[in-house]
Amino acid sequence: MNVLLTSVGRRSYLVNYFKEALGDSGKVIATNIFKQAAGMAAADVAIVTPPANHPDYISSIIDICNKYNIGLLCSLHDLDVYILSQNQKQLDNAGILHTLPSANWGRICLDKYECTLLLEKHGIPVPKTVTSLDKAMLKLRNHEIKFPLIIKARAGFGSLGLTKCYNESELIAAYHNAQEKALVSGSNNYMPLPEEEMIIVQEAIEGQEICLGVVNDLQGAYKTHFACEVHSMRAGESDWATTLDSTVYKTLAHRISGLTNHKGIWGLDFLNDNGTLRAVDVNPRFTGDYPFHHLSGVNIPSALIKWAKNQEASSEALVSTPDITCYKDLVPRILAN
Repeated sequence: MNVLLTSVGRRSYLVNYFKEALGDSGKVIATNIFKQAAGMAAADVAIVTPPANHPDYISSIIDICNKYNIGLLCSLHDLDVYILSQNQKQLDNAGILHTLPSANWGRICLDKYECTLLLEKHGIPVPKTVTSLDKAMLKLRNHEIKFPLIIKARAGFGSLGLTKCYNESELIAAYHNAQEKALVSGSNNYMPLPEEEMIIVQEAIEGQEICLGVVNDLQGAYKTHFACEVHSMRAGESDWATTLDSTVYKTLAHRISGLTNHKGIWGLDFLNDNGTLRAVDVNPRFTGDYPFHHLSGVNIPSALIKWAKNQEASSEALVSTPDITCYKDLVPRILAN
């Protein structure tokens, strides 16, 4: 079987993980809007596609799946996940197996405000959050929220517009700056939002960042989970982290799995607020912290390929060893023409 990784970007490591898992039994096909991307260079076959919001995008993906006999599709970018999830009936009708969220969850995960409200409704702690500058100022004056505050794009990706503010003047400047970045990013072309509601304001949590990976099989049944503490970020992704004892997060992982009934791996980001984990992001895809777990023993690409073949995944592929500290290295390479 062959695997399709859409919006592969710079995730060459994921391409290599899938290639290793496939061995001689298949190829990794990668798509992206830019040919000159690390993930494209690593793939067996690289195909440039229109942007995900282009009218021809879905038909182009279906054509690729048919041409290359794709046995599993995984999307690696938030906006791409969203568009594919909203059109997944077309993929299902074409017989394409995938790890996309439901259309509803695809929308919720991209909309950080709606996601925050839903998690809170289901008893998962979140930071205090508002969607407009006027509401934030009112809550500050009513002592319902307090500085420091975090500003970020409501439908953003890669930490778009992320800024920490310590007073009102910083808040106003950061809010308008994030608003401008959100407009320039083009995210409104995917999920239109009123201009005054494109940014969310959250109380900053100063504790450690915990990333939780929750893995279901392709029928949406819980299979495993793993966690790491992130020590630093670079370009919106985890850069240096230490794997943790996953048993501590067993109840939380099962709760999330049952709530989402998702397929494949989802990554959730939490901040430790004096012993309470508050959810700040839900990503329905492989996330930037996954390589740390892969280096610690997990092999989700291998598990997904097994499940796609209606086979059992190896138990060893679902277990991460705790207390392994990893970092991402920068390795210059020549890009072939």
